[in-house]
Amino acid sequence: MSGAAGAIVLAAGLGTRMRSTRAKVLHELGGEPMIARTMRALAPLAPAPLVVVVGHQGDAVAAAAGEAARVTGAPLTLEIARQAVQRGTGDAARCGLEAFAPDFDGDVLILYGDMPMVRRATLAAFIDDHRSARADVSFISAILDDAGAYGRVIRDAEGAVTAIVEARDATPAERAVREINTGVYLARAPVLRAALADLRPNNAQGEYYLTDLIAIARRGGLTVRAWCAPDAGEFAGVNSLKELAQMEAEIRATVNRRLMDAGVTMIDPATVYIGEQVEIGPDTSIGPNVQVLGRSRIGAGVRIEGTAYLRDVEIGDGCHLKLGVRAEECRIGAHSEIGPFAHLRAGSDLAGHNRIGNFVETKKARLGEGTKASHLSYLGDTEIGRDTNIGCGVITVNYDGFDKHLTQIGSRCMIGCDTQLVAPVKVGDDVYVASGTTILREVPDGALCVSHHPQKVKPGWTEQWRRRHADGVVRDGSD
Repeated sequence: MSGAAGAIVLAAGLGTRMRSTRAKVLHELGGEPMIARTMRALAPLAPAPLVVVVGHQGDAVAAAAGEAARVTGAPLTLEIARQAVQRGTGDAARCGLEAFAPDFDGDVLILYGDMPMVRRATLAAFIDDHRSARADVSFISAILDDAGAYGRVIRDAEGAVTAIVEARDATPAERAVREINTGVYLARAPVLRAALADLRPNNAQGEYYLTDLIAIARRGGLTVRAWCAPDAGEFAGVNSLKELAQMEAEIRATVNRRLMDAGVTMIDPATVYIGEQVEIGPDTSIGPNVQVLGRSRIGAGVRIEGTAYLRDVEIGDGCHLKLGVRAEECRIGAHSEIGPFAHLRAGSDLAGHNRIGNFVETKKARLGEGTKASHLSYLGDTEIGRDTNIGCGVITVNYDGFDKHLTQIGSRCMIGCDTQLVAPVKVGDDVYVASGTTILREVPDGALCVSHHPQKVKPGWTEQWRRRHADGVVRDGSD
């Protein structure tokens, strides 16, 4: 948006036709709230400020808008305005405009937070048209075969826009009109302030309609322009859970076709759910019942067997995710093997060539290259070096009831089965820990650690052990 410009996103409504207590803009499409999709379309236009008007479940909506603004990567000046009582779209727009500086006189774009299909290019073309035509007030219209509950665009004999009439207030002749109002408006701030001040609740609902802005502008001798969108589908409404599911299916099918065209194999596309922001490399194979959401990045030649939930993950080339993997906000380095039934929580970071096996859970765990945890372990708040083997049933005891503490394990270690490491604690490099050990204090490099009641440490033990086995190789021991 060249020149001084701001935007108002109306997101205060309940959405009663959804038959849900959840705010309408918080319902998800493609793995993200509807409002996030609207914010993503706005972000490249760099509106300043960008005001989101919240009302019903205002804190949750504000949080979703803030997160959406954060992940767009664009420098957005986000402001939150609150509509204490939902008295219509006109009142909501007035609340939003109050968040602007009193002397702001640039253009103000107004649109709804539940426009999940609107595209940046469409909004940019609309703004360009408004400025080229030197209109005082512009809005986006569209032509529909069945206009349904949309407001109708009323024109005079010369084709000039005279008003927008809400469907519930329209006469039979007006309801027959096929040109509808999409709910996207653009006007300079002084024009908008004056028009919003003139709004009156003279309608069947007793609400302040933003659509009355057009008639007010006309009465004031201002130029009103309706820019007809080339693709009415961008403004398709979601007014029921059924419509939400239908749009979800359309989005999913579009994304899956794009990825398959780019070389991704899907065993059963009907059961694969991929977010629009996800990137997947060629020769990756995805099995049934897989969800990949958020800003996930999956490399080339990855195999995801099925029944997986992945959100905001980075997965390197050549990885193999077996059945039942859940991973969120983590990184899995190249050529790693995960699962079956593994859970990688936020902050897990695997350098590569790692194995996380069945019923292993990690959280804020950094694993060096080649390190493995094959069975039934919990690794939380943990840093582990290279080529270390974590035995079955190992637990990092990271929580003392108030705070979380760090466990550090070095490289080339063998941590025996049923070991508990009570954090904060550090285990050096080349350490062997006997099965059933509870580690309470630091273990130096190259030691054997045993705690079959008192903890015993034998310095230099590892070197002698390896010398007896002649080859110096740390065995996996997972079989």
